[in-house]
Amino acid sequence: MIRREPHSPEQRLLTVREVAALLRLHEKTVYALVSRGSIPHIRLGRRVVFSPADIGRWIGARREGV
Repeated sequence: MIRREPHSPEQRLLTVREVAALLRLHEKTVYALVSRGSIPHIRLGRRVVFSPADIGRWIGARREGV
């Protein structure tokens, strides 16, 4: 069994600010995408975070659709 550190890069979740910077969008736009269910996200209480793998797949799906 492989154990990973809790804060390893594979396990780290992205914040709204980080996703906004990655996508070159305003944070309010990211929140709007979350509100519409248009972007994969995780709610931890009141916080919204994102899996880097999910965001990568989401970006890839949009590239293919262009």
